[in-house]
Amino acid sequence: MNLKDMENVMGKIKEGDDFLITSHINPEGDSAGSQLAFFHLLKKMDKNAVMVSQDDLPYNLKFLPDADSIGSELPAGFYPSVAIVLDCPVKERTGAIRRYLTEQVSVINVDHHVSNEFFGDANWVEPGMSSVGEMVYHIVKGLGVEIDANIAMPIYAAIITDTGMFNYANTSGRTHEVVADLIDQGVKPAAMHREIFEKKSTMQIKMLGKVLAGIRVEEHGRVAHISLTGEMLREEGVTDVATDEFINYPRSIKGVEVAVFFKEKVDDDRLVSVSFRSNGKMDVNEVATRFGGGGHKNASGCRISAGLSEARDMVLNEVKKFLREKK
Repeated sequence: MNLKDMENVMGKIKEGDDFLITSHINPEGDSAGSQLAFFHLLKKMDKNAVMVSQDDLPYNLKFLPDADSIGSELPAGFYPSVAIVLDCPVKERTGAIRRYLTEQVSVINVDHHVSNEFFGDANWVEPGMSSVGEMVYHIVKGLGVEIDANIAMPIYAAIITDTGMFNYANTSGRTHEVVADLIDQGVKPAAMHREIFEKKSTMQIKMLGKVLAGIRVEEHGRVAHISLTGEMLREEGVTDVATDEFINYPRSIKGVEVAVFFKEKVDDDRLVSVSFRSNGKMDVNEVATRFGGGGHKNASGCRISAGLSEARDMVLNEVKKFLREKK
């Protein structure tokens, strides 16, 4: 763990007064949990803090304390002196919130993506850490702030979602030590699991069925991919649905080394979000970066400005080429 960089970040936090807390577009467990934990940390330090995100939280995370306090823009009259950017490898991934990251605002960058560009005035980047939530835990402890339920619950949510309930290779012994402490502070694992993983909407299950009906396996069983089209969403009269777990299905097929999930925007058929998962043999971050994205060795993503068919051909050709080169 890079203690020097962590201490630099903690120094900036101690010096600051008015904070903007944000993360990447399309928030998930780690980004949202880290934001909420940081918000409660700063409140306990008597700092002014506002959470902003371009996109709304998935419904399964809205039970977390103060989740409804995450807005899409800064309140009138609030002028942050410090912006804390979490779980975001590049400034551009903050989306519309990028407009608040001006030269007058000091940026603290806390992240665990290997593709991070160290864009902050203070940077703490730990690719070996399970999640940014785990990093926030160490910041809280380093600042000597007591961990209560408002901090423990979102950190736990961040860790269990980004480790795939401790099934991914980014889970370490240190991760379990952190989680043990959170449980000692009152986190109820069974209750948290029910809220995050066991309260799926009927629409989410229907959409999963449509997506899995079109699953394709290629490259002699080494590549599996699924797609969610804008037409599928329009047929059900919805604009979006939580899809974080969809990619786990193609990834779980025996023999599959790389799983890819293509998600078309319902209101823009020239914008496709692409998620990659690897079983560990292939570094999907290298593929994602070729399309302007990034992430981790086993989990990465990107956005492509193209039609679904074109985007799918481009990405799958690159994945297959990469597999053949590394065979």
